[in-house]
Amino acid sequence: MVRLKHYWRIVFPIAIALIIWFFSAANGDTSNSQSLGVANWLGWPHDLTRKVAHVVLFLAFGFSLAFYSKGRYPKTYPRYESMIFNMIVVVVYGAIDEIHQLLVAGRNAQFSDVVLDTIAGLCGILIYIAFYCLIWQLLIKRHHKKYYY
Repeated sequence: MVRLKHYWRIVFPIAIALIIWFFSAANGDTSNSQSLGVANWLGWPHDLTRKVAHVVLFLAFGFSLAFYSKGRYPKTYPRYESMIFNMIVVVVYGAIDEIHQLLVAGRNAQFSDVVLDTIAGLCGILIYIAFYCLIWQLLIKRHHKKYYY
């Protein structure tokens, strides 16, 4: 019997991937009106709002992939193999997202968006690992203080 203890974590990267796909599937007019509405609400330039959306979504995607990998390899995390695999998933999904946009009316693809998505995904992975290692160190120090000092 397969243990499903940590596999529920895959829900988060799948959900974020679906959200990215949903936004990419919007035609050019719908996408522009959505991002213009957010840009006006924030008081930011339209292009900056679109780039920040890429960063936020792929940062969350990378973070959730790292969260899933931690559940998959709980005793040996962080593993270089899982980090590399997560990075490959981010790069491939960023490229697929841009290719998908080519097929949507009124949308275009930009290589700079793939690069931005990759950097944001890598940052999400590294942020998760940093928080995990920090929390792990705090728990170890607390444990040692409790029993040895």
